[in-house]
Amino acid sequence: MKKVMFVVSLLVIGVLLVSACAAPKETAPAAPPATKTEVAPAPVTPVIPAAPVASAVDAKKLYDTNCAACHGPNRQGVTGLGKPLTPESLSLLSDDVIRTTILNGKPNTLMLGWEGRLSIEQINALIQLIKYTPP
Repeated sequence: MKKVMFVVSLLVIGVLLVSACAAPKETAPAAPPATKTEVAPAPVTPVIPAAPVASAVDAKKLYDTNCAACHGPNRQGVTGLGKPLTPESLSLLSDDVIRTTILNGKPNTLMLGWEGRLSIEQINALIQLIKYTPP
């Protein structure tokens, strides 16, 4: 009798296991279709200062000829005339701001614009010298 009860118990357990595994699973309701296309935000690219670029222009000679009288032969500035033009003094300014200042000058100062007197290549060479090269 014990063997029969044991076999019946095993059969009942087996049937329960099989029925539990075979039972249909509930699925989550389907999400409604999207009404607008979502676009992932563009990745942010860090700004890295440009490395000095080689140029055919002799920037040091150009500086000595056109800038040294007001900004000093060692680019340390001349009191009452021109500010220092060193990597430290220009570190917070972008190349574009420096280029615009050279081209257009600075109102209410002695800094006149050099547009038409210096080429863009010459101005870019000066920027490389004053912003990226220690005096």
